[in-house]
Amino acid sequence: AHHGLELARAAEEAGAAFKFEAAVAGGIPVIKGLREGAAANAIERIYGILNGTCNYILSTMEDTGRDFGEVLAEAQALGYAEADPTFDVEGVDAAHKLAILAAIAFGARIDFAAVEVSGISRVRSADIAQAAALGYRIRLLGLADCAENDGLFQRVQPCLVPRHHPLAAVEGATNAVVAEGNFSGRLLCQGAGAGDGPTASAVAADLIDIARGDIGAPFSVPVAALEARMPADAGHRTNRTYLRFTVADRPGVLAEIAT
Repeated sequence: AHHGLELARAAEEAGAAFKFEAAVAGGIPVIKGLREGAAANAIERIYGILNGTCNYILSTMEDTGRDFGEVLAEAQALGYAEADPTFDVEGVDAAHKLAILAAIAFGARIDFAAVEVSGISRVRSADIAQAAALGYRIRLLGLADCAENDGLFQRVQPCLVPRHHPLAAVEGATNAVVAEGNFSGRLLCQGAGAGDGPTASAVAADLIDIARGDIGAPFSVPVAALEARMPADAGHRTNRTYLRFTVADRPGVLAEIAT
């Protein structure tokens, strides 16, 4: 996410392979799928659950009613979260992965600095319960799209996902990525997002490609052909947003908030 273009350029100049399937979504072959399987499509949007630690915490909070801090400590004890979990719970790890996926999906130069990031550390059991009452589940999603004349939009944030959406059913330390192509429609890839086995699977698959002589452009096209996309103006987007306020129980509070 930080030095990918430099590495890709060096690989091109040396005529060498540069493979990094394990960098995104563990054992899910999402990079290969975008670069090869969906190559006939213009990808309009890509989004998904890109961090297994956060998904484990959120889905466990749903199942048990426990609060964030307690479940985070359990995730650390189980090895899902690092001793310093900041990169995971504040969304940075998911932002790294989103920047890589966006570059491949949209033929753009990686621009990690343009990813807007918000993590899950402020999500409470009260939010989980209220989301359920409204028919949603909370998931940390990375979202990217490249609408015409609107630049490249990249954001990681907790989202209310409708209970009927496939991503709402993704639980535990699982990853899932959705790509929407102009011909293929919605494509969903789901699987183990971390751990020794899934990571080894991705690395071995890359080694097999190299043994077959498959070098290819790491980001689908040569580095010189990647476009420098302007970050999209998030202010042009219209969405519904959930807000929770802790207030005194007295007349007039709602009017003050509305004002």
